[in-house]
Order: sequence, then C-alpha cells, then structure tokens
Amino acid sequence: MFTGLALSSAPSAAASTAAETETITQSASAGPARGFWAVSHSTKAKISGTYQYWYAGRAGGRALYDGRFMGATAEDRVAGDKYQAVLALKYDEFVGGAWRPVKNRVAVVNGTKSWSFKNKANVVAYACDRKVGTKKLLNCDSWSF
Repeated sequence: MFTGLALSSAPSAAASTAAETETITQSASAGPARGFWAVSHSTKAKISGTYQYWYAGRAGGRALYDGRFMGATAEDRVAGDKYQAVLALKYDEFVGGAWRPVKNRVAVVNGTKSWSFKNKANVVAYACDRKVGTKKLLNCDSWSF
C-alpha cells in the first residue's frame, strides 16, 4: 500500500492467487495517473506532481508495486531565505530477498523530475525544508487526501 499516495492495498484477483513466499511478477495495467501536493509545516516548501502505479506481484508475503512519478516538483516558496524545498520519500523496498525500510530519500530539490520505481510498498511523499548546505530535513509534512 502506498500510504501517502493512496495506492490501494485491497487484494486483487491476481494477488489472491499469488504465492505468499515467492516473488511473482506479472504484466498489469497501470491505474489512472493521479495528482498529489503538500506544503511543509513552515509553508516554505510545496511539492506537487502526478504519480501512477500498478500491482507487480508479491514478495515476502506482501504486495509489490511498480510505478512512476511524472513532473514531481519541489517549489521553494520563499526565495532568498537560505532554505531549499525538498520532495522526500519514505517507502519499503524488496531487495535481495527481504523487505527494508527507506526513510528520508531526497528525490527532488528546488526543481522538477520524473522517474520510475520497482518493487516498492508504503510509499509516502513529503514536502520538507532543508537549510542550504545541509542534509537534515525540516518541517516535513506528507501528502494526504
């Protein structure tokens, strides 16, 4: 399930027939592209864009999703304040036969990007501030609906 991006964890017909303990990939049609946006707690950073995902199988007893972000933007709403706008991600990924959590993965800084992803679950996008020249994410707020 993609919590912050509203990806459904409802079982599909394909999911119910997949074995719980092995990775099964299949071709699946993508769901509709959906928009997202959030503003950091300070309101200095805004994220927005479009995402799309599809069920890709099961691994380690959980559903896997593949998908893409299109035109994902981190907008600095206060120019010259020595802070950057960051679109950060949190998710679980299936690597080397096991699930592992990934937190505070910086995806976009003061700009726009598009990318694809594979073998993820529980993806959440955050709008964060970050002081120029540092790595610490501040005032993060997730996209919600």
